[in-house]
Amino acid sequence: MEVGAVAAMRYIKDGIKAARLVMRHTGHTLLVGEKASAFSISMGLPGPTDLSSPESIEKWNKWKENNCQPNFWKNVVPANSCGPYHSNGLLLAAETTCLGDGPRRAVELRSNHFGLHSHVILRICFLE
Repeated sequence: MEVGAVAAMRYIKDGIKAARLVMRHTGHTLLVGEKASAFSISMGLPGPTDLSSPESIEKWNKWKENNCQPNFWKNVVPANSCGPYHSNGLLLAAETTCLGDGPRRAVELRSNHFGLHSHVILRICFLE
């Protein structure tokens, strides 16, 4: 099975075509960020393209006028206005679980703040 994907790609409107180009013209599975954008443009996709719409600009302006609320930051100062944000220093030892030891130790953060205002940004992966 061949796979191609792009993520965190700016200024390129057609993520599916970009993913297909990754699959067909590279040995990679995933290209991310600026390199994904540069690759897509070099392969002939239009760009850089302004991805803003009148609706998204209007929503952003209203959000900014409302002191950047709602925002998706947690355990930061300031909590109810626009940043810059800083840690409030309340990450407690009880909130982390260490898995293993030595150089491969991983830390698992536990959170029950997943809800209505949580969000995920996705790009489509093209499989052929």
